[in-house]
Amino acid sequence: MARKKKSKKKSTKRDPERDLRNKRIALGSAMLVAGAAIFGGAAMGIGELNRKAAAIIAPTDTLSIEVNWPTDARGRHWLPAADQENIEKTLMNAVKGGTALTQSPLEEAGRSLMKTGWLDGTPSARWTSDGVVSVEGQWRAPLAAVRLGNREIVIDRLRHVLPLDYAIGQSNQYFFLGIDAPLPDVGEQWPGTDLENGIELLELLRDEGLLEQIVGFDLGDGAESGILKIITKRDATIVWGAGPGRELPGEKPAGVKIGRLKEFLKTTSLIDGGFGFLDIRGTDILVVRSER
Repeated sequence: MARKKKSKKKSTKRDPERDLRNKRIALGSAMLVAGAAIFGGAAMGIGELNRKAAAIIAPTDTLSIEVNWPTDARGRHWLPAADQENIEKTLMNAVKGGTALTQSPLEEAGRSLMKTGWLDGTPSARWTSDGVVSVEGQWRAPLAAVRLGNREIVIDRLRHVLPLDYAIGQSNQYFFLGIDAPLPDVGEQWPGTDLENGIELLELLRDEGLLEQIVGFDLGDGAESGILKIITKRDATIVWGAGPGRELPGEKPAGVKIGRLKEFLKTTSLIDGGFGFLDIRGTDILVVRSER
């Protein structure tokens, strides 16, 4: 039997003109595919395309939250760790199941943070370039606590109720006694001019450097309602009178009262002068010596 001749392999030498022609064909094909994708997107809807893109870029099961936690003058976070954790859980639950890179999770995150009672105004929420939900807001800072029953309810300087309450003496805040209005919901403002006057007195004494020996304020009740009293660490009572700038007939101006407290502090090292009871409202200072 005759043997078949082996065929020679064809030369693999590249043809530059042919390569250029193939590249042009490939580019044209890619443009056709892109056009088809755009046409398909129009038929499918941009929202559906966004959903599919979001699922690739930032899957919902890997969402993370970034919060601008409030800090003190030294840059330290003062919000209790347990509250930070609860807020993070609340925000995660709000955006869980939402579509990444869309507005819906952001709106839900903002609403959830508002409900905590910690913020003034509406917080802002946005997606970062790496798919993180970044939440920012104006935080309310604790100023004092209102003693109600056996609890201390923490409030900010504008009398908003914060989501913090403690057993008596455990809040580490200046306290107010004798408030008339009932407890509002968390985040709501505690009504009443008595508490408003009390906060103004607290801030005045703070600005004058006279808070160190003070623990709280009695807003008065009954016939004494609105007559502010200062309570010192020695459990002494200093009758201040009406709110600063709202003096009743016969009362000395706030500046005179401040001067009297500073004089006691200068001469005795005690804001209450070592007395158990002082009334600094009128022309004469009334005092009752402490039995201790």
